[in-house]
Amino acid sequence: MKYLIIGVLSFVFLASCATNDATYEVGSDFIENNIQVRVIDTFSIKAGTFKQDSLVTSSTNRILLGSIKDAQWGNLSAKSYLQLLSTNFSIGSNAVYDSIGMILNYDTYYYGDTTKIQTYKLHRISETVKAEDNGSFYNTSSLEYDDAVLGQLSFTPRPNRATDSLFIKMDDTLGDEIFNKIVDNEINTSDDFLQYFKGLAIVPDTSENNHVLGFNVQTTASTPGNSSMRLFYSINDDDSEDNNYYIDFVISSAAQQFNEITTDLSGTTMGDFEDGEEIKLSTNTDNLIFAQGGIGITPRIEIPAIRRLSEVYENATTLSATLTFNPLQGSYDEDNPLPESLTVYVVDHKNRILQQLTDLDGVAVSAILNQDDDEFQNNTYYSIDLSGYVEEIFYSDTDLNYALMIEYNDYAKKVNRMIIDNNSSTKTEIKLSVKYLNY
Repeated sequence: MKYLIIGVLSFVFLASCATNDATYEVGSDFIENNIQVRVIDTFSIKAGTFKQDSLVTSSTNRILLGSIKDAQWGNLSAKSYLQLLSTNFSIGSNAVYDSIGMILNYDTYYYGDTTKIQTYKLHRISETVKAEDNGSFYNTSSLEYDDAVLGQLSFTPRPNRATDSLFIKMDDTLGDEIFNKIVDNEINTSDDFLQYFKGLAIVPDTSENNHVLGFNVQTTASTPGNSSMRLFYSINDDDSEDNNYYIDFVISSAAQQFNEITTDLSGTTMGDFEDGEEIKLSTNTDNLIFAQGGIGITPRIEIPAIRRLSEVYENATTLSATLTFNPLQGSYDEDNPLPESLTVYVVDHKNRILQQLTDLDGVAVSAILNQDDDEFQNNTYYSIDLSGYVEEIFYSDTDLNYALMIEYNDYAKKVNRMIIDNNSSTKTEIKLSVKYLNY
């Protein structure tokens, strides 16, 4: 019946409606039933921000490093832990140690002011790199490391150059010891090396307020643009012009590298979160909702009134449903651009993800940016096709206590952030418009 009615409607022109609740008489000349198309856009929406307990930050193949301080967002820092291995533990007795250092290759990701100087310090991990029971590390995970600094570098970044890199020279005492243990066959397997050297922690100077950078990290030394710890040596009786040899130590597996990302929200509009179920309603946060990758700050949108439609109109079907929301004017620019799309999930009353949002055909749906070339940002908003979501709730025999959760794509490997405006006085509130057929 649903598809028959929609087929009949395809021959009928439906004018657009600017009112809150519009009714259209359809096909009265040839259909006896009183068929109406209605549009409602006055739904009461409960929107706010919650913070997930943790996010998996291992297996992202990205080292995230840096520190940012902001009155609106608090203080954020990102450090990285790496378990390192080599496929080569062979150095001849006629070789001579040169140096050791950490090479960090940009992957072009950055967030913040990259004109400012940053300092990274290297520390030796002092405990076995072992993931939690499910085999993952989280943004809240950490490992113990020595206080002694193996090497450090202060620099101004050039993150747009994927072929560029940083080199942090390390303590020659460590390098010489690794070199001699390989030459003397004390280290000739991966297990031998991990017993001696458990890994590296790369720690930013959090007193500096500047940026977070991304660096490429892969398991294969030959991967172009890979980051690695490199041991240099030469051979005494080598007559070739290039007498520089080296061994690269790369991450043992993607799962054995992770980023610890922490934030201090005290004193901000959001304030601290008690647990993963606490929701800061926009009415208590200056009519604002917040989203940030890396630490799980997430918008939550609940529309309880959808369930009431079935009580008012027994015979109805959804034709379309669109949710729109506006990023706060002035909160984004060229250095903090808006993403073209955002991922949308369906969550339960405890903010547990049930599934990714889909349309009426079961195809995954995203929040899509609509942006005119307007320097005043007057017509910039996101739209989400909620047809499948509304239809599921409309026809459910049970009271589905669902809500929507919006996140950055690849949210576990970036710290980008967005502020959503939800202010009815400025007509920038989150709005749902549903067009449905009543017959």
